[in-house]
Amino acid sequence: MMTRPFWNLLLVLGLVLISCQKKRNELDIKITNQKTGYGYQIIKNKKTLISQPYIPAIPGEQVFKDSLQARRTADLVIKKIGKSSFPRISVDELDSMKIEYEIQKLQ
Repeated sequence: MMTRPFWNLLLVLGLVLISCQKKRNELDIKITNQKTGYGYQIIKNKKTLISQPYIPAIPGEQVFKDSLQARRTADLVIKKIGKSSFPRISVDELDSMKIEYEIQKLQ
């Protein structure tokens, strides 16, 4: 025969498990293949929030040289969104992450 304390314990454990589950508001990263390199997308609930086919903050349409550089940049964007700051990437941030790009010369 099950006692009242057993049911109370079961109820408390159920509430703890529910509160420990991850929230479904998480952002995902999808690395995209471009013609000559990589880009990324930030996705929430299967919807694209940000589509970034080119390296941000760099003039022109330069793609990331490899998927790891695209991922590092996307990770920083997600971190900024998590801190409720505008997810703008600066050239200084690109340089600190060792993102490779070419400086366009003015003609």
